[in-house]
Amino acid sequence: MRSAIYWASALGGALPGLWLWWQYQTGALGVVPDEVLLHQTGRFGLMFLMGTLAVGFAHFLTGWVALFAARRPLGVWTFAYALSHALIWAWFDQGGVLAFMRMEMMEMRHVQLGLAALVLMAPLALTSFNAAQRLMTLRRWKWLHLLTWPAAVLALVHAWSVARFEAPLVTALGAALALMMATRLFTVVRHRAKKS
Repeated sequence: MRSAIYWASALGGALPGLWLWWQYQTGALGVVPDEVLLHQTGRFGLMFLMGTLAVGFAHFLTGWVALFAARRPLGVWTFAYALSHALIWAWFDQGGVLAFMRMEMMEMRHVQLGLAALVLMAPLALTSFNAAQRLMTLRRWKWLHLLTWPAAVLALVHAWSVARFEAPLVTALGAALALMMATRLFTVVRHRAKKS
């Protein structure tokens, strides 16, 4: 079952990107396809990030350990879409001109938030393989991967800051994140109370 969940997540994660690429190649993204690419990759990255966190929440509700097999592929796809989002912004929106990129990074809060979320996700993607866990020890690896939570907060605020992003979607995801964070904190407090 774990293997099936892993491969379903790994292969399924490619589908939104493949669909978007096909739409781009066939001219189905409208008058400004670059802008659609930018916002869709951002949405995909945000949805996969929330899906990664939702795996832990679903495990808390059901106790089904096999669900954890989905976390790694979902996390890797999260970073892939977030990185694609940033590269599309740099190449298409800014024309690959460093001066333009630097100006937006200095002046635009939503750009700063998005890049901060990407920076937090980078070490998580780079340590997503088994050898990293062995090198770091499982305890340190788990501590590092707690960065998923502030990355999710930054990504949501980034999305909220972009006026063209659907506010109802971001609001719903924000509520879901608040629920998952509250559940996580409750679990930690309850576990410490039992130990003391």
